[in-house]
Amino acid sequence: MSQYITTALAIIAILIISIFAIQNLSPVEVTFLIWSASISKIIVIIGTYVLGMLTGGGLLFLIKGYFNAT
Repeated sequence: MSQYITTALAIIAILIISIFAIQNLSPVEVTFLIWSASISKIIVIIGTYVLGMLTGGGLLFLIKGYFNAT
């Protein structure tokens, strides 16, 4: 029973993410210092999300390491 619920939730999540990606295909101008690029909004959103996860994960790793060392 729980496998069916998990599968249904995964399908719903994939549908929502697909709709979100399709609605955000328009290009946007991204500028950083002297670098400039025109890429789709969904790439900017996913890239920002991934960088946030890496930054938060690294910070959490450093904090755990600091408190475990003391």
